[in-house]
Amino acid sequence: METTAQSIKQHLIDTQPGFDLVLLQLAERAPLEPSNIPVIDALPRIIIRQMLSLKASATIIERTEKEAKLLGLQSIAYLPADNLLSCGVSRTKAAAIQSVAHCQQTEPERIANWAEMTSEELVKDVTKLKGVGPWTASILAMFHFAHEDLFPIQDSSLRKAIGQLKEQDVLIIPERATPYRTYLACYLWDMLDQSRR
Repeated sequence: METTAQSIKQHLIDTQPGFDLVLLQLAERAPLEPSNIPVIDALPRIIIRQMLSLKASATIIERTEKEAKLLGLQSIAYLPADNLLSCGVSRTKAAAIQSVAHCQQTEPERIANWAEMTSEELVKDVTKLKGVGPWTASILAMFHFAHEDLFPIQDSSLRKAIGQLKEQDVLIIPERATPYRTYLACYLWDMLDQSRR
């Protein structure tokens, strides 16, 4: 059976009682597609976005892109640590970005293999890079490689959304949403975004 936005939504309604009222208020999410952006470009951006607002991270990413262009570099991953810091990247994130660049330069086949891995294998291997945690690895799996069954429970926004729904007697149980846990996470993020408007 073909996976559609409607079949995903229906699965979430069937497995998360009470969540249908939230889903009715949110725009449908189309099935995920793998990104054609190289990992060496995608992963540093995810690292920068970690624990920052979209606006703040977009500003920093824009600065790093300008800096990389100025230095004639193909990716922000190859920026020297001092340049990353001057663009507003924290020291720990700069170190993580440099570990990604080092991996690309020394083990390109390792990064190439990520596309074939299961979610579990991918998260395990990506988190072996210095400074790259489970949240970053999960976001890479979900939005770069289109893994549909991941729920990064360590994400503070997801925990907040689950807490808000619990107050309304809606109990979210991510395990029940398999094989579409990624979409459950996306709709919970969308719910929070909508409440902020």
